This record gives sequence, structure tokens and C-alpha cells, in this order.
Amino acid sequence: MSDIKIVFDDENIIIVDKPAGILVHPTLANEENTLTKWLGDKYPEIIKLNWPDKTRPGVVHRLDKDTSGLIVMAKNPENLANLQAQFKNHKTNKIYEALVLGKIKSAGKIETEITRGEAGTQKVIESSYSFDTRASRNAITLYKPIKYYHYKNNDLTLVEVELQTGRMHQIRVHLKYLGFPIIGDPLYNIKPSRNLSKELNLNRQFLHAKHLEITHPETGNRMSFDSPLPNDLTEILNKMKENNE
Repeated sequence: MSDIKIVFDDENIIIVDKPAGILVHPTLANEENTLTKWLGDKYPEIIKLNWPDKTRPGVVHRLDKDTSGLIVMAKNPENLANLQAQFKNHKTNKIYEALVLGKIKSAGKIETEITRGEAGTQKVIESSYSFDTRASRNAITLYKPIKYYHYKNNDLTLVEVELQTGRMHQIRVHLKYLGFPIIGDPLYNIKPSRNLSKELNLNRQFLHAKHLEITHPETGNRMSFDSPLPNDLTEILNKMKENNE
């Protein structure tokens, strides 16, 4: 996992730029290719601390396996609690970029209830009255178009997304619900986006955590970090430019 880039590192926290293909922590399958395994290998003393969840040492928040970008991890349980409170109380700022099928004409806000779907997916509850007894959670996503593309009769939008809540698969679920599925997404898609993803040879969702802003748990300093689009996603945009009409 030498391709994990350290953006900031001190005795309290570490911020990394996670490539696609790496889990944040193991699932029931007990995977090895995880950020927690990488952290434990790099700093063995951290694993020995009294974490509230021994399977997730240092984990403040998560990115999906095939979502790239910035993520902060704590180096001790006290700073973990501080950072988790920041995320819970909306004291952080997380901004993503996504490429979606369709033309999003203006900025907007999506607010829905999200609950568990089938086979580990999530879904939007379409009305307040439902026979579904599974617990739901409020989810809020802000979005705005950055740039438009056209590729072989398909309109696409590069969109900037800001999370107001942090639900599992939230951006992917919300953009699909809005009618603009993320290109490359294997779960939340429609036939045209699946076909386009295959044609572009994109095997993961075009979703990147490009900006992270937190307050340092020890110093109280506000810290801001940015990450450029990785090469695989930049290459997709280059294909779009070559096929503009």
C-alpha cells in the first residue's frame, strides 16, 4: 500500500490521500488491504491503545473502497473522540467531485431519509409513510455543477458535492435518486450510465474527496487540505475533451 500518500502527520492525527481500491477498515471478510492495517504496520504502538472499537483503530470517518481522496485518522482514543464530535456536530467541511450522467443545470440541495436496501446497498425512502420497518436516517447533500462535458451523444456534468451528513453511500444514493448517477458506479446506476462506464473502461465510481477542513484536536488550529483528481479520473475527463461536440 505504498501508494497511500501522507498529507499531514503528527503525534495526534494523520491525514492521507487514499487511492481507490483500499478499504478504510476490514469487513466481516477480514480483508488485509485496509487503512487500519496500513496504520498499524506504520505505527504498531497505536494498535495497543484502548480504542472503543478494536477493529477500527483511528477511524474517524470513512470513504467507500473505490472512492479516492482525503481522510483523517486519529492516533489515540482521545483525539478520535474529538474528531468524531466535529463530524457529528458539522464542524468539518468535506467536498467531493463526481462525474455524473446528465446535465445538472444549477446548484441545489437534496434532503431525504436513507435506509438499508438489498445486499448492502442503501436506498431513499420516498415518503414519510412506509411499511419498511428498517431504521432510516436523515441525509443532506449540497451540489453544484462545475463543468459540462459531451461524449458520444451523452451529456455529463462534473459536479462539486458537499456533505451536510455522513451516511453510507450518501452521495452515490442521492445523485442516483436525483436522476444523475455517477459514472462508473457499480451499484447505483441505470442502463445508460452502465453502458457509458463500460465504454470508458471505468471500473470504479468517479468520486473523489478533494477537500477536507477540520480543527486540530490539540492545537485548536483550523486546518484545510486539498487533493487533485487522481490520474485515472483525469484520463476520463481527457477522453471527454477529445470527444466534445
